[in-house]
Amino acid sequence: MHKRLIVGLVFAGTLGIIAFSAFTGGNTQKSGGGPPYNANAPGDQTCSGVEGSNSCHSGGIPDNSGPASTSITFSGGNTYVPGQTYTVSIKITHPTRNRFGFQIVSILNSTLTNAGTVTLTDTLRTQTQIPNWGSYQDRNYVMHVLNGTYGTGNQNQWSYQWTAPSTNAGAITFYACFLAANNNNTNDSGDETYFRSLTINPVPAGIRESAEAGNKLLVYPNPAGKDLHLKLEDGCYLPEDMAIFNLNGQKEMDIRNSAGLSEINFNLGTLPSGEHIIQLTMKDGIISRKFIRH
Repeated sequence: MHKRLIVGLVFAGTLGIIAFSAFTGGNTQKSGGGPPYNANAPGDQTCSGVEGSNSCHSGGIPDNSGPASTSITFSGGNTYVPGQTYTVSIKITHPTRNRFGFQIVSILNSTLTNAGTVTLTDTLRTQTQIPNWGSYQDRNYVMHVLNGTYGTGNQNQWSYQWTAPSTNAGAITFYACFLAANNNNTNDSGDETYFRSLTINPVPAGIRESAEAGNKLLVYPNPAGKDLHLKLEDGCYLPEDMAIFNLNGQKEMDIRNSAGLSEINFNLGTLPSGEHIIQLTMKDGIISRKFIRH
């Protein structure tokens, strides 16, 4: 079912992120993660059922047309410091399904080649694959394994460590493809495919992550209601300018601390419910924290 055809820039291939029809007869190979080049990065596909004869998940359901919600969370917010290590988290939620898969890759915007180094933190649920065909054989794709397809409460999430390039490499984009499978064992029809991307940029020259101050930052309550409280312990002062970003790295709200206090409480206003990242720019670096609003 997984056909590979090298054409032009990379290839037109099949992903079959999780083809649950393969369970029939005890063959679970296709649920263990499809081949690379299917994260919707430049030159990739998405494993959608509308990609013609080479599609793995048939059924004609267009990408991003189902009721699922997806996210990519980068622990650095929307910026990275060269050589620093971060946590990348991938999540999908669907109101009626509980079998899911994913594939994600980080790409240098300038060259469309691999960016950063991957370290798996959950080898029971995730794996990496580097393609041995096509034009981008340096790309390192992170994806599920069979054990990682089982969701809890109609959602699934995975995470891994990512170390930024040792020098300023410019803008980097994470491309991810998600699958919500209907698990009906009938040639993959009815599976839903989604894709999402997140772009991060290097912090200004000379700015590093403020590990010391970061250890002293308290963000509460978390989850938050209408207000959020920030406090730096041991006499440290909060910066004058702070900001809140969504999980796609887009700024949602600016926060001012014009009085130079070490502790402030502010109203979240119309900030939507869900996960957000608050970022503080200190004199010696940046601090990023994730929080949830009800």
